[in-house]
Amino acid sequence: MTMDTSMSIEFTIRKMRDDDLAGVAEVEAGVFTDWYRVHRRDPEPLPERTVEELRYATSIDPDGNLVALSPEGAIVGFILARSWGSVGWFGTFGVPTQFQGLGIGRALVACTVEHLRSRASMVGLETMPESGANIGLYARSGFDVTFPTVILESVLEPGSNAADEEDGERLDTWSSLDKDARQRVAGQMREIGDGILPGLDYTPEVEAIERHQFGETLLCLDGPDLAGFAVLRTAPFRKVERHARGYVHALALRPGCDRAAVMLRLLDRARSRCLGAGLTRLVAGVSTRYPDALGLFYSNGFRSQRTAIRMVDRSSRPDIFERSSEVNSSRWVG
Repeated sequence: MTMDTSMSIEFTIRKMRDDDLAGVAEVEAGVFTDWYRVHRRDPEPLPERTVEELRYATSIDPDGNLVALSPEGAIVGFILARSWGSVGWFGTFGVPTQFQGLGIGRALVACTVEHLRSRASMVGLETMPESGANIGLYARSGFDVTFPTVILESVLEPGSNAADEEDGERLDTWSSLDKDARQRVAGQMREIGDGILPGLDYTPEVEAIERHQFGETLLCLDGPDLAGFAVLRTAPFRKVERHARGYVHALALRPGCDRAAVMLRLLDRARSRCLGAGLTRLVAGVSTRYPDALGLFYSNGFRSQRTAIRMVDRSSRPDIFERSSEVNSSRWVG
């Protein structure tokens, strides 16, 4: 796709390739360094994301990750996307400051949204509340604001993981399962996801975390049944990390399980894994659409750090604007 705006800047949009990743990392760091200086009064340059992290992030839905190129081949914008079964979402996305306002961002969003709509029944995004211009762009592109995300953090303290001292319950990992067990557990993950949102499937994230050796998926089993799972990332996000953090990329519990016990087991094991990797904090994102999930994180020692804005395609299910009693945690699912 080639665009020519009224200011006579031409750019071509194409699928992101592996040899683009280093350039995308450089552009992303520059874009958000500028943004943090303006909106959060942070003068420090933002370190670049690692190429390995971008390779992992773009592997889940390769066709939704795009770059905008100048006629000389320079990257003048990028957008990332993920698909989890019936749910698709995009972000991070950025255009260098000197190229903003020229239609590049609008074109990138339009292209990736068209791709996501072709394969997902619900499409959305997450952005920062200070990003008024982006919120306006997304609103003009057909998205409505829904429940905000609360970004939570737990400070890790060695020796505080009581669940690791108990052997009475089964806590397995995805990487420890054989082929048949994986097939069975993956089916149960999809059942849990389907109860949260019809067609939601977290297994692409589970498989990507393992394939790229970025962390582990923790499983709480009640006999043959999956009571809950947590996808934990322990690999670094940027080349230089200001804070040694692990991230819960997704966490979900089966309806009817002992929620408090299963949550305690998963989060304590996640803490133990993070401590073993030399990390000092554990971060999760929970939509306020899921108040029970939020309460369970608070009762397990997490504290609110900031919020993010969630937006969904207006053509999505209307019940996404209603609260849910399910226990679900991820950076974007409605």
